[in-house]
Amino acid sequence: MSLPRALGHVVVAALLGCAATGVSASETVLVSAAASLKEAVRDAAGRFEAAHPGVKVVVNAAASGVLLRQIEEGAPVDLFLSASPEEIARLERAGRIEAGSSRPLAGNRLVVVVPVGSDPPATFAGLAARRFDRIAAGNPRTVPAGRYAEQALRHAGILDAVGKRLVPGESVRQVLEYVARGEAAAGLVYATDARAFAGKVRAGPEAPEGSHDPIVYFAAALRDAPHPQSAGALLAFLLSDEGRGVLARRGFLPPPPP
Repeated sequence: MSLPRALGHVVVAALLGCAATGVSASETVLVSAAASLKEAVRDAAGRFEAAHPGVKVVVNAAASGVLLRQIEEGAPVDLFLSASPEEIARLERAGRIEAGSSRPLAGNRLVVVVPVGSDPPATFAGLAARRFDRIAAGNPRTVPAGRYAEQALRHAGILDAVGKRLVPGESVRQVLEYVARGEAAAGLVYATDARAFAGKVRAGPEAPEGSHDPIVYFAAALRDAPHPQSAGALLAFLLSDEGRGVLARRGFLPPPPP
């Protein structure tokens, strides 16, 4: 089965980069990571590469649902880092995950963001105000943040009121771009994304505790990973104190207790 075009471009670019730096392309580890993890995983990858000469880590960042489809279509992925357990569970049911490798990686929070120069609502339920005529949120079919947002809006009792105002984004980063450009009066994103876009968006209230499923990122190695030893070593690093420290510096929380 052919590699999805967008992911193919990523891999080709990575191989060219490996050739330029003298790193063996045979040890290019491909990590498919939820878009919100992009910078944190690249930070961690840099540390891992420094400790493992000859291993190159390529991060393919997109919505978790998009990454899931790429894997199902045969993308040669070593590690999958999803923004929710649902995508990992689907691959486990299909026998695509290395037994025992699925582990909770980090937690996050859902927050309201508005364009710089605008005032956020005082409370999450304040999104029902008429001035928030366009509210960007992830597409709940492919973006876990969109599912969390839908749950939180329903819990606040305003989903029906704002449903027609919702502007779907295909990743949390697209939601942020909509808000940063003023194309949406508000958006619902992870706290770490609001932090990454500081100066471009203004963060507002968090979704109340218990208003949505716990936000838990999961990591797992693929059963048919092209580089299982390097993938396993990278997964162990991400789950180590040093790896979790890298995530914490980007604002991620420890995963909630089981």
